[in-house]
Amino acid sequence: MSTKKLALIIAAFAGLGILFFAISGGFVTKLDTENESLQGEPLAGRETVQVTARKLPVWQAYTGTIIADQQATLSARLTAQVADVLVDVGDKVKAGDILIRLDNLDLDARVRQTEQALASAQAQLNIVRKDYARTKSLIQKKLVAQSKLDEALSALQTAEANFKQHQASLEEAQTTYGYSIIAAPFDGVITQKLMHRGDIASPGVAMLSLYNPQTLMMESSIAASQRYLLELDQQWPVTLSEQKLSFNGVIKEITPASDAGSRSVIVKLAFSNGASQPDEQLIYPGMFARVKIQTGEQESLLIPRSGMYRIGQLQYIKVVEDNRVVPRLVETRAFDNDNLIVRKGVTEYTVLLVSP
Repeated sequence: MSTKKLALIIAAFAGLGILFFAISGGFVTKLDTENESLQGEPLAGRETVQVTARKLPVWQAYTGTIIADQQATLSARLTAQVADVLVDVGDKVKAGDILIRLDNLDLDARVRQTEQALASAQAQLNIVRKDYARTKSLIQKKLVAQSKLDEALSALQTAEANFKQHQASLEEAQTTYGYSIIAAPFDGVITQKLMHRGDIASPGVAMLSLYNPQTLMMESSIAASQRYLLELDQQWPVTLSEQKLSFNGVIKEITPASDAGSRSVIVKLAFSNGASQPDEQLIYPGMFARVKIQTGEQESLLIPRSGMYRIGQLQYIKVVEDNRVVPRLVETRAFDNDNLIVRKGVTEYTVLLVSP
């Protein structure tokens, strides 16, 4: 390789080295920020406060769903045509209110026929009783043979059995007739209307759904590892963020087994006032809710909200050092209306301005 080419290669590498050195700031004078004294601001009697440490509860939030502890889906107990539906979705009903009537003309006719048959059996039983009494009287006077009394007794027993059979038939006919009237099993609100006039109702086919708004609860899956924190009748805060509602939930039920997939237990919380809420029109089954349980305590540093200010997205406070005030970058999170919890930036006993 010629000397000229070698010199060009060396010059090229030297140029690259100088370029990288310049890019990395080699030609820029570095400031001694560690030993440089901040100018700050004079304290001048401004109000200060000391950072304090407090043991605060640690909360774990769990999501859940509003459910009705008392709910029902009604269906027919016989196959018949729907004659009338007397309610609509959203209607409030009382226990015993008639909700649906099925076509029951044939059932009504059967009841009347059975009643007539029972009346005939009653009349026959009355005749046989009189015959038995008359025969018994004649036996005592020794005017007829003992066999006549045996025949009268047999006829009486047969008539009594026949009467009881017709009684049972009437009860069965009346019960079947009752199946044609669908009534509300409890006070509630209609949520689904699945049958209309003219439809054919069949056993097991849903017709109406309703729930009792006075039994609304929150159902949540709580980690099984925190099951030891839960007891019946404990109160924990429940919030419905979309409706901006808050309640104290009272634990009424804890599933005694853990779900193998989620490793959690089902917990049901009733509202502490015994009702669904002040205005039950605001809350319905299926709504999203959150419950918070206290899992322990943690020592945290608190500062007043008025002591923090922002520059863009950054949070600052002004601390007192040697009778001067200097800004300091911090990280905080909300605690209450007056105080913030400091995550980074200060230590206990740090003094800062109340109103920077």
